[in-house]
Amino acid sequence: MIYFILYSSLPDLDGTKKITLLNQGVTIERDAQGIPTIRGKHRQDTAFALGYVHAQERYFQMDLLRRSAAGELAALFGDDAYESDVKIRLHRFRERAKQAVRKLPKAHYAALVAYSNGVNTGIESLVNDPYQYLLLGQTPKPWEPEDSLLCVYAMYFDLNDELGVRETSLAILKDELPPSWFKFLTPKGGEWDAAMDDSALEDVKLSIPSLSLPKKLLAYNLSTPALFVSKLSAHPKQTLNFVDRHFLPGTNTNFLPGSNSWAVDASLTPYDSAMMANDMHLTLRVPNIWFRASWYLEDGRRVTGVTLPGTPAMVVGSNEHIAWGFTNSYGNWGDIIVLQTNADETQYQSAEGWKNFTVYKHLIESSNGSDKELLTIETQWGPVIGRNHKGQLLAHQWLAYSPNATNLNLLVLEKSDSVKDALDVAKSLGMPPQSIVIADNEGHIGWTIAGLIPKRDEAAMTGGWQDYEQANDYPILSDPDSHRIWTANNRLFSAKTLSHIGFEGGDLGARAQQVRDGLLAKTQFKETDFLAIQLDNEAKLLARWRQLLLDVLTAKNIHEVISKGQVESMLAVLKKEPILYAKPDSVAYGLVKSFRKVITKNTLGWVFETLEKQHPKLFKASLLTKLIEYPVWELVQNRPVHLVPANYANWALFFQASAEQAYNIVTDNGQYDLATQSWGVRHKIDIQHPLSAALPELGFFLDMPDSPLSGDTDMPKVLGHHFGASVRMVVAPGQEQKAIMHMPAGQSSHPLSSYYSSGHQDWVDGKASAFLPGETKWVLELQSIQ
Repeated sequence: MIYFILYSSLPDLDGTKKITLLNQGVTIERDAQGIPTIRGKHRQDTAFALGYVHAQERYFQMDLLRRSAAGELAALFGDDAYESDVKIRLHRFRERAKQAVRKLPKAHYAALVAYSNGVNTGIESLVNDPYQYLLLGQTPKPWEPEDSLLCVYAMYFDLNDELGVRETSLAILKDELPPSWFKFLTPKGGEWDAAMDDSALEDVKLSIPSLSLPKKLLAYNLSTPALFVSKLSAHPKQTLNFVDRHFLPGTNTNFLPGSNSWAVDASLTPYDSAMMANDMHLTLRVPNIWFRASWYLEDGRRVTGVTLPGTPAMVVGSNEHIAWGFTNSYGNWGDIIVLQTNADETQYQSAEGWKNFTVYKHLIESSNGSDKELLTIETQWGPVIGRNHKGQLLAHQWLAYSPNATNLNLLVLEKSDSVKDALDVAKSLGMPPQSIVIADNEGHIGWTIAGLIPKRDEAAMTGGWQDYEQANDYPILSDPDSHRIWTANNRLFSAKTLSHIGFEGGDLGARAQQVRDGLLAKTQFKETDFLAIQLDNEAKLLARWRQLLLDVLTAKNIHEVISKGQVESMLAVLKKEPILYAKPDSVAYGLVKSFRKVITKNTLGWVFETLEKQHPKLFKASLLTKLIEYPVWELVQNRPVHLVPANYANWALFFQASAEQAYNIVTDNGQYDLATQSWGVRHKIDIQHPLSAALPELGFFLDMPDSPLSGDTDMPKVLGHHFGASVRMVVAPGQEQKAIMHMPAGQSSHPLSSYYSSGHQDWVDGKASAFLPGETKWVLELQSIQ
């Protein structure tokens, strides 16, 4: 009986359906991996068909996206999700999505309504509701047009700092430290930068503070163990609750949400077309965040790539004339505004004088029947999000609150004919601001920011911005002299070039350097050459740390601190691997990584950790430590006497103790032989289905298989236990039959589907699997009833 109920919620793959909401008939062809090719004469009809397929394959995922953005999870999961809903409701994205729908052009609105109709028709056509609802004892709620825009808002949570915590963290750091220390701990860049225009920042030389850190911080450090690090286990357990861990965007990883993307023009390919690559780094789940699809435009061109279930557009892909991809841009997309209020905090000061707060009332429904009311307040800039460390009220102005923050202009991008056209369209896209990389079939390449850019008035007394950059003011790179473009969440140009965009919390640049160097190493590229760069797991950042560890272990007095057996064991591992790779059989990689982590934590990392413990809601260390390599290495090189870590007589003894601690981390305090503790043993894929966390006995049935992981941070192949390339794509527009695509999980969310995990092993193995759908296996006809 249970099997029959589950089986009856599988999607329709073959046959004919009579549909009243179509202009003309549409055909859905699927290959063995479940990748649909949609054929129809009207874009509304292909949107309807995509909605139909999305609903039957991924409705639960779509439902979670809209609910997570709207703060409506408690209605599905009960009171356990109440606190999560409270955090989200102050953004009022349900209301904002409704307003955005009303602003859509007629053609986009028609496509959105057609998509919504397809979603609801698809879910109604199943014999039984999707199995997730049966397990929860719930019924699917119909899809509304604004729900698709809520799915876009959900991506803002994933890709932006929705509460401005980086700014509040910086404010605390600045107030708690002397100016020289603040400057030292907040570098702008340096030797690891890899700007696309080969520019370099000025005045990045760090000066080690002559002062010691404040006594209250030092007192904390002295009260803790001399060396404190968290163990690196094979499967670290999340401390977040079930809802946060699996359903709330942006809460489930310390990795940097981002991506790699690059392109070369036709002079470096065997074709008349340019070539581009994109791998989007996000949390890895089952089902995958993306859904592969292909359809035909009205002019006959084929659009292929990945879609976001819940939305009717192609997110990244190719239309035979252009190919495009995104990386997170890490500009300054939000501002925290410290409010000046009257005595009873009923009004706030603005440039126009005192203003009343706007109050909104929310009803948070719960499946447990305990509905609760919530009040939120807003200013002219955005919602009041809480108080800073001084007790002052804070408002947040965020691009996501703009009336133009979401739209369906990706429907225009999918029809673009050239890099020039696509660059113009990109500036109008309603999405979290992204670096977009574009290649076309005439050999051109280009980059710009896709999405809104705030136009700040630095003279404004109350902060915030009043307008957005016009299209002519957007930064653009088109057909550079280098014939190459690359982005990897790093600083892309000099500070002057991007002064109106900013660079807030982005990546160190080591990963971008390896991408750049890979592109400069050759003068001709095939698709597999690009894939090799995507899979590059060399740890170039750790090369100097490996040498430091070697120097420490070969010092004359080393055996006074570390046992001879431990030293010999570590030296044997290091000498066996003169070049470090984050590959499954590497032991040296994990040892050196742990050595660097110990030193980082116990020289400067503890400062950030201390402030995070003191201000847990306002300070997040990981948002400020992406560039911590610069000040830490400055200390390692210069070894100032007044900054020797606590409890150590000199730097040499500290380094030796750090080496011993790294050994203990990797061997679990000597329980295991170092030579057996390879990166693959301690670093495995953990790609879970949300329900397997609640029902662990279903894990074998729902999760992707555990596999040794190749890759890590600070290298092109970014990969963690449940974070990494949510898709890999390499394509030269017009040559799609030779293009490559990977996804870490299959198309279907249903474990009984024959293609539930299809493609996963290709992603694990780095196999050059096909971009286009394969041979048709199933055909579903949706016939119009006029």
